Amino acid sequence: MKISLPLARSTRAPMIALVTLSLLNLLNYADRYVVSSLVPFLEKSIDQGGLALTHTQSGWLYSAFIVVYMIAAPAFGFIADRFPRLHVLAAAVAFWSVLTLLGGFAWGFWSLLIMRALTGIGEAAYASVAPAVLADEFPAKQQSRAMAFFNAAIPVGAAIGFTLGGVVGSKYGWREAFFVAGGPGLFLALVIYFLRDPKRGAMDTHVVVNAPPTLRSAAGILFRPRWLWTTMGYALQTAGFGSLGFWTPTYLEKAWGLSVESSSTMFGAVIVVTGITGTMAGGFLGDWWYQRKPTAHLWICGITSFLAAASILFVLYAPNVTAMWCGVTLGSFFLVMSVGPVHAHLVHILNPAERGTGMALAIFVLHVFGDVPAVPMIGWIAQGSGWKIAYMSIPIFIFLAGIIWCLGAKYEQRVRSQFSNSIART
Repeated sequence: MKISLPLARSTRAPMIALVTLSLLNLLNYADRYVVSSLVPFLEKSIDQGGLALTHTQSGWLYSAFIVVYMIAAPAFGFIADRFPRLHVLAAAVAFWSVLTLLGGFAWGFWSLLIMRALTGIGEAAYASVAPAVLADEFPAKQQSRAMAFFNAAIPVGAAIGFTLGGVVGSKYGWREAFFVAGGPGLFLALVIYFLRDPKRGAMDTHVVVNAPPTLRSAAGILFRPRWLWTTMGYALQTAGFGSLGFWTPTYLEKAWGLSVESSSTMFGAVIVVTGITGTMAGGFLGDWWYQRKPTAHLWICGITSFLAAASILFVLYAPNVTAMWCGVTLGSFFLVMSVGPVHAHLVHILNPAERGTGMALAIFVLHVFGDVPAVPMIGWIAQGSGWKIAYMSIPIFIFLAGIIWCLGAKYEQRVRSQFSNSIART
């Protein structure tokens, strides 16, 4: 009995970690997007129970979070490479959950802004720690699927956030919505604290696990060609996907005459369905092809980006509304197919001792060169040149991502060939 229990636990541990971390990802995006559906309640006057926020102030609630999130991510990655990762993650989850709960006690714009911005500190930990833990729980041939399952929680969490804010906010009030959104995180933090933290590099038996990176070596990650090809392609894809998600309802209203309510509802359904099916399809394809071609992950990212760009470009010239929605659906499906493969490739090219730092730096790059400048830029183009030209920027971003990823796959192939030749000569 004493022998069988540890063995049973070791076989269950990867799936327990995957399910728990996926629930965390879902909760993270529910927390992030609950504010979006609470905006109408927050903008009501004080005597109507709101905070009398302006549209600009409401927008800053999200922007402040993103800025703090991307700045805090490298710091958390650096910390996670030195301390027990799941303990760091548990503390971060508890921190952001408490801040979400405190959001229900906000008395004005600045108090709510500070609390929403500081949740970015807590949420920055999960994106750098979770992929590193999963890479040590699953072998390389299963990592694309594991990363896909983990990221498939994103659209579900976003949908839950929208629904939670709308339903609870309408029936009970916006303060109660923050209370409901923040509570589950405290329980999940406790569960994560008691999870087994796998040995760093447990699935990388052929790799020497280095010491944790110094500040100098961490900065050196930014200039590694393999990491740069991967993250710069991902940044441009993030620019396209972020802009697609933010501007599509507005574009459909301006160009197709659809109401914001109907287009937002339909687009939300598309994002949930394609987010789950596309992410999982990319994960299974990535694992299947990777066993036959070691550079498969980047090739999948590149090819699906070209297909996504073509589908979204079709939206601009679709003959009718039905065809337009087909273009949006296919574009969204192909876009998220790259999520599992690109995360799997990132953990492959990073040493186990530096994965937290490397993933965190990737988060920083994705936002600095991706959605942060792209989303307002498209609004600026629309204001000066019209929505058709502005919306055309989205498939351009995605097409450029495909080119960079395909070039990265070529570079990866050369690196692997040189390594094989050097092994053969020894």
